[in-house]
Amino acid sequence: MLLIANWVIAVGAALLGAAVGGTVVYFWDEIKAWANRVIGYIVDAINYAIEVTSDAIVYLVREGQRYYKQVKVYVMDVYTGKTRIESRQELINNKSDIPQEILEKLQHKAQYKLMQRPT
Repeated sequence: MLLIANWVIAVGAALLGAAVGGTVVYFWDEIKAWANRVIGYIVDAINYAIEVTSDAIVYLVREGQRYYKQVKVYVMDVYTGKTRIESRQELINNKSDIPQEILEKLQHKAQYKLMQRPT
């Protein structure tokens, strides 16, 4: 009895495998076309997301008594060619964060502006 059950399982598996293989062969062209479309969509999505950036341009901005660090980067989308500017600005709380050379120039310019004021 056990021997017959093994043969039934083996024959059933072979028939099932043949049926699946036949189905794959029958629909192979459609499966290939679908796979090519999906790969095309994935590549288009990847191309759309690829961007290149310029070197960062760093500024020290003064507004009244406040100093800001500002960084600008030009970003171009490779796929569309559109360019945009990404920038970040951060308030400098400590004057020790400002390089000494820049701080001296700023103080010199501030003194010059104060001297230009009418009395």
